[in-house]
Amino acid sequence: MSGATDPAPEMPVRNGVAPARRTQAERRAATRGALLDATIDVLVDHGYSGLTTTMVCERAGVTRGAQAHYFATKADLVVQALSHLTDRLVADLVSKPLSVADGPEKQYAVLLNRLWEIYTGPVSQALLELFVAARTDPELNRHLVQFDAAVMSTLADAARRVAPELVDRPEFVSMMTTSISTIRGLRMLRSVASERAVRRMWAPAREQLLYGLPPDARRTGSDR
Repeated sequence: MSGATDPAPEMPVRNGVAPARRTQAERRAATRGALLDATIDVLVDHGYSGLTTTMVCERAGVTRGAQAHYFATKADLVVQALSHLTDRLVADLVSKPLSVADGPEKQYAVLLNRLWEIYTGPVSQALLELFVAARTDPELNRHLVQFDAAVMSTLADAARRVAPELVDRPEFVSMMTTSISTIRGLRMLRSVASERAVRRMWAPAREQLLYGLPPDARRTGSDR
């Protein structure tokens, strides 16, 4: 298809030296990345029902052929875009180990705060749009189920890198499932509450989650 060989925009010459010419693989990666970034922007601005691949291509500055080459359907495009954004945020999560926190409860608190930030901004808005649309769109629903399973696996891998002692604890999986469900639920309240109001809800919700930890993971009264 034409999108596979679409020429990339000319790079500007700086200080009399032109940048090295990008390889075909680099140009393809750049095209794919531009489409994914543009998809999130259009999804947040117009919602899933209002998003068209034509709008995405215009925002990304690529041809329809390029979009069709990488993403067969609209549902595939938007879910992969969400996965692309989530992967970037998870990469930030693993860039900072939790060794600065002393003890399981404090480490859980740091991890939960990082998860909260992952679901701030475009991720939460895009998820809200897709969850609502998936109720009546079987193809999108199928893609979202696969995406959700992949996110849980990715987050578990990330947690093992930043806090391996937590991942080995018996309550870890249930703690993450409940916490992510709570965070997603709070973020979805942005449709009826201000960002400031939703952020104020997080601290008490986090404390409730931490309160449910088993006794050996929680701080004693003298530690607080």
